[in-house]
Amino acid sequence: MNPARWKDDAFRVTIVIVTAAIYCLGLVWFLEPAQVYSAGVTGLSQIIKRLLDSVYEIPLGVYTLVLNVPLFIYGWRKVSRRFAIYSVISVIVQTIMTLDFLPVPDLGLDPMENQLTYAIIGGLITGVACGIALRFGTSTGGLDILGQVLAIEKNISIGIFTMIANILIAIIGGAVVSHSWPIAFYSCIRIILTSVAIDKIHTAYNHVKLNIISTSVDGMLEELLAMHRGCTMIPVEGAYSHQKKFDLIMVVSSYELEKAVAICKKHDPHCFIIVEPVKRLYGNYTRKSIV
Repeated sequence: MNPARWKDDAFRVTIVIVTAAIYCLGLVWFLEPAQVYSAGVTGLSQIIKRLLDSVYEIPLGVYTLVLNVPLFIYGWRKVSRRFAIYSVISVIVQTIMTLDFLPVPDLGLDPMENQLTYAIIGGLITGVACGIALRFGTSTGGLDILGQVLAIEKNISIGIFTMIANILIAIIGGAVVSHSWPIAFYSCIRIILTSVAIDKIHTAYNHVKLNIISTSVDGMLEELLAMHRGCTMIPVEGAYSHQKKFDLIMVVSSYELEKAVAICKKHDPHCFIIVEPVKRLYGNYTRKSIV
């Protein structure tokens, strides 16, 4: 295996494990004690667990693992093997940490009497975890897999898909299963805060334009093109130094931004990079997997 590829994979696996652990702390310490619903497959698992708790006392992690199995297979076939593997690792960590052995700290607050507080803190913690995972091109599993397929094959916004799915989970879980509209409202607040946290850390599922000003572009250009993204090279001149340079213009997904910047810095530590958000794309631009 290419040493650079191995190093990148090892780094991403570390990110997956750490973010999955942070996500579980927000879930086990704050959302679950206050009966506030989490996102995606974890939220569905909470609904099923509460429906079956009177018959079977099964840990939340078991439901999460079972529901994710078909999504793993789907992601393996439709998205990419690496993406599916990262998702498997994330859910394994989540399963282990939600097997009812993780101690819940005593904060001196009654979770049911302070549901809003717990929803806010839990929403921010889980949002930070998801944002970091997305920033480095990984995921926390679950509906991220299905969302990726919809984005690639149907050009459907993952943000819109996950928002609708999570609101439905909040309403069904709070109003129907828990028979409590306040829980549904607090779960919706959790969704908003999680989305804000993700947006602040990483604007997921969007695209950015890069202007890379550099005097040394040969090796850099070769690696950038290896990302299977087009690039336009324009000769330019520094207004102050009158030094001959090149302006490389390319569009990448937000998932690919960190990789593209790392390539540029590796070949020219002094390169100047401008990053601009892209509102719309027309023409030959391929939407592909995040890994």
